[in-house]
Amino acid sequence: MRNLLLLAIAILCLAIALVLAWVLGVTLFFPNGKLAGLIVERKDLIRAHIDYLMMAQFLFIFFGLFKLFSIDPPYWVVGAASYGAIMNPLGFLKRALTPKIVAAAPVEPYFPVQAGVSFTLATVGLLAAAALIFRAAWAARDASASKKSKSDFQAG
Repeated sequence: MRNLLLLAIAILCLAIALVLAWVLGVTLFFPNGKLAGLIVERKDLIRAHIDYLMMAQFLFIFFGLFKLFSIDPPYWVVGAASYGAIMNPLGFLKRALTPKIVAAAPVEPYFPVQAGVSFTLATVGLLAAAALIFRAAWAARDASASKKSKSDFQAG
């Protein structure tokens, strides 16, 4: 079930990335349209699009590797990775659509806290997932080597 949650979040991130790609494409060809008027900072919208794509890829890869190695990841790993995958790009999306309060301010007041929490959880969740996969791959390698030694011994 936990692994399916990871898959669901991966699909959600991919769907959001595809919607953002359409928005970017439409606003490129219709720069004076209503949709383009909603975008305050196009660069941040592009960052959100790319970030959602990357997060979707990470989650799809981890889903597949967890399935391959029969790993049932802990809830905290799935939760941290999922939260980070959704919230990291959401900060960029919010920046892309929210007018600046003070034009001279380089960063909105909410952004450092949101980014710090989501970056930390994404890092912890994704690194923990990678560590679980590495451990399972190492154990599979050891099991394979042990099985090969036994068959070599029996053949000799």
